[in-house]
This record gives sequence, structure tokens and C-alpha cells, in this order.
Amino acid sequence: MQAVFHRVHGFLDPFQWYSALRFLSPNIRLIFVLSQFALPEPVHPTCRARKPPPDLPLELWLDIFQFSTYVHRSATLKPLDPFTARKASTNVMAPNTPALALQTKLALVNVCKSWRRLALPILYQHVVIRSPLRAGQILRTLEESRTPVPSDSSQGAKLPGYGQWTRHIEVFTHSRGCSNLSYLQSLFSVFRCCPNLRTLSGTWSHPLPPQFLDAVSTIYGPVLEELCWNEASDKLNRNLWRFTTSATIDFLTSFSSLRILDLRHFKAKDPLPDFRDTERPILPFVQDLILSTHSWSLATASHIAMPRLRSLTVRAGTPEYSGTTQLTQFIKVHGPSLQYIDLPLPSMDDDMEPGSSLALRNVKQINPEVFLGPDACPNLLSIVFPATSPPSADHSHPNLRCIGLRGVKADCMYPDKGGLTKDFLYSVTSDRYPRLEMIQTIGFLVEADGDHLIKDIFIWWVERLEKEGIDFLDGEGVLWAYTDAEEIAPPVESRGRPAMGPEEDSTSEACGEGREKNEDLKPSEEMLPL
Repeated sequence: MQAVFHRVHGFLDPFQWYSALRFLSPNIRLIFVLSQFALPEPVHPTCRARKPPPDLPLELWLDIFQFSTYVHRSATLKPLDPFTARKASTNVMAPNTPALALQTKLALVNVCKSWRRLALPILYQHVVIRSPLRAGQILRTLEESRTPVPSDSSQGAKLPGYGQWTRHIEVFTHSRGCSNLSYLQSLFSVFRCCPNLRTLSGTWSHPLPPQFLDAVSTIYGPVLEELCWNEASDKLNRNLWRFTTSATIDFLTSFSSLRILDLRHFKAKDPLPDFRDTERPILPFVQDLILSTHSWSLATASHIAMPRLRSLTVRAGTPEYSGTTQLTQFIKVHGPSLQYIDLPLPSMDDDMEPGSSLALRNVKQINPEVFLGPDACPNLLSIVFPATSPPSADHSHPNLRCIGLRGVKADCMYPDKGGLTKDFLYSVTSDRYPRLEMIQTIGFLVEADGDHLIKDIFIWWVERLEKEGIDFLDGEGVLWAYTDAEEIAPPVESRGRPAMGPEEDSTSEACGEGREKNEDLKPSEEMLPL
């Protein structure tokens, strides 16, 4: 009987078979429906074998993993080089973020054993501790990964485990329970499990006991290379001048191997004494320094000798706490050794700034002429500052090689319109900067701008500055120029379309720090003044 139903089901429409059996009795219809679920042979799902990953050397896989999970601020405290060429990206998921990078790391360690061995050091390279619960979980994982040393002579000794790969630890104290002593004890235990740490970032919203500070300096004093210590955050809504911090100048100078130091949020506990040059504490290896315009940040940096200081980044702070006098004093102390200066734009992503766009608009920008004045920074090679900075004076600098302009906009570059950007470009001459080689618009990409005349405008400035022996590059590192008409290939007529003129021809000739793009566009004589 079941075979008969199967044959009937074969010639009926698969979507109309039930309505077509209305001429049968109800019992037969019921038997036919049940037969669809009582198949004579069980169905086994076909298990498709997963395609194995390509057979590449482990060294190549390691490079791929590092590239796909790299986040600059997770790898180092050193600010990104502002003259790094940037590309216009249309992919929202292209740039890595700490959250996306962590998801990628967690996925890599679960693929196979060989990938796990490669990805585990990357997973534990940057550890973020945000709460007491997370500190306990990280501590338990690090301690469980430590295995006893296979030797009879060293009883009780253990290998470092996962902590041997940790290079950067970032600590926050905004969660509930972070003021308890048990949280600091967990942090100290985590520090002991990470002997190869190189970068330490701490944001402390509660006073720290001196014993904890002594323990941190004892563990990492000889080996730590990068330090960011924040005990004076603007977001705590407290009177900053009365807030008593825990760290002192002696604690700061106990890290004798520092290369990168972030003092934007550092406020010494005790009043700073008046040191003579021979009595000032010293950090002999610091090369990169990050400051804010807050008076305590500048005063702390002025009281520490840094003979190898080369790079300085100064972020503008709130006007009521900015110290112009302290900035001048800092330049007198460290100006002769500075070679690279960066003055970033106020940003909402900066931890030092209040979370208000109105407060950011009221931030007073630093005048770059403070660093370009006579005998201020005689060995300065490059300086980066906002295009909206105060008008520059008539100071000249004999050694300056590169200038970077942040926040450049297309409408501010028109020669027939007013603007600080245009005024600065007009003021640049070979007499004022005899060794200047390059001016670059940081973050401004000509090819990605919507203004259809910006290429003509930019090339006009390129040709004008070229007469002074200076290359004018955009944020992509491109030197724009026109191409002679006789050098352009004849247009190729496409199917069903009229012949179109050549758009642009890019060459890879080395020019300054960027590459050259040639245009067949002709400048408008009515728009551009000669």
C-alpha cells in the first residue's frame, strides 16, 4: 500500500498534492500524509569536510595575524607619525579598533593547534583591566597557565605562562569596587605574572597607598619603557587644584629605562621645589614626551632633566588651567634638544578634554611661534600645528625641514578668499625658512575632496611653493602637477561612446616624501590670480 502512495506522489505536483487527493477517503488521505514522515530509509546529512587553510609557512601566518590585529595605541604610547601617508578608504570595517582586534584574536586561537600557538602571544600582548571582576579572571588565567619548572633543584618555581607575552597593561578604576585594597592586590599579582612588561597605562580615580606605588616601581623600575600615569582627570568633576594625588617626582624618576613618557594627566603630590640644573632628577633615556597645556603637566616636565629628548607632543587643555608661563619655562629647559614637535587638534577622543563640543571650541590653541622664536628650538627639524593657529610672526628658522598643517579645508585654500591657511602659505619663503623642504596637509586628501576645483587650487599652490624650492604635498603624500599635452596618450574611443579626454596620469617619480600625480587639467585664469 505504501508503494502505491509513493507512485501516486511521484506524478503529483509537490505543492498541490494534498488538494489533489481530496477525491480519496479521509482515512486514505491520513495514511498518505503519515507516509511522508515514515520513510523506509533514514536520511543521513552529508557532512562536508571543512577546507583546510592554505599551506603557508608559519612565519607568513604570523605576519598576517599581526597585520590583521594591529592597533597603534595598543602597541605603543608613541603618537603616530603625522607625516605618514594616508589613503582614502570606502570600507567602514577596514580600520582596526580594539574591540574588532580582540574578536579577531579570540577567533584565531580557536581554529587549530598551530594557529593557537601563533595567536596566543598576540592575544595576551595587550591586557586591559577595567574592573575587579576582570582583574580576578585575568589573574586566575595567568596563574593557571604557569607550569612547574621540570627540575628537582628549583622546587616551587614556575614558568611565566601566558604572562611572558604581555607587553602592555592598561588599568582603569571607574568601576564599582576599584577603591578596595583587594583590587590593588589583584593588580599587583597580575604585574608579578608579567615580567616582560614594557608599557603601563594607569587611570586612577582614587588615592593610592604609598606601598602600592613602591611595589610598582620595584617591579618595573629597571625595565619599563613607556608610562602613562593619570591621577588628575578632568572628568571626575572635582576641584583639580585641591585634589591630592599619590605619585611623586621620585616615583616618576624611579623608572630609569623610560623611552616614552605621557605626562598629560600627571600632577605631583608635593609642591615642586626649585631645582638647580645639577640637582634636578633625571630620566636619561626619554626620547618622546607627551604633555598638555595644563600648568602641572608643564611644571613637572620642566623639573626633570631629559638629555635625550627629541620628540614633543603638546595637546591643548581647557583655558582655565592652561599655563603660558610654564610653557615658556619648559622651552627654556628642553628647547635646545627638541627636533620634532606636534600640536594636535583638540579632539573628542582625547581623554584630557571634557566631553562637550562647546568646551572643545573654547580651547585655546597653541601659537607655533613659541617654538619658532629666536633661540627657542634651534635644532628643530619638523613641526605640525593646526591650520587655524594664530597668525605667525616674522620669525625665521634656519634648520626647519618639514611643516605639517592639520585641519586644512578646501574653501580655506582659495587664494582670493580670506583665511589663516592662505595667509600662512603666502608667508612661507626661502628667506624665512632656508632649509625647508616640504609642507604637507595632514589628513587632507585632494582626491577624496568633493570640491571639483580643489585640484586646480592645490596645483596652483604647488607651483607657487615650487619656486621657493618647497614641495607641497597632500595628506596622501602626493605632489600634484600638470602633464604636458604632448605627453598624453591619444584618447581611445569606446564602443558606442564618444572619445573622452584623458583624466589623469600618475607617475611614481620620487619627489620629496611623496609621489607625483600629473594632471591634464588647465587652470582657470579668471579664478587663480597670477
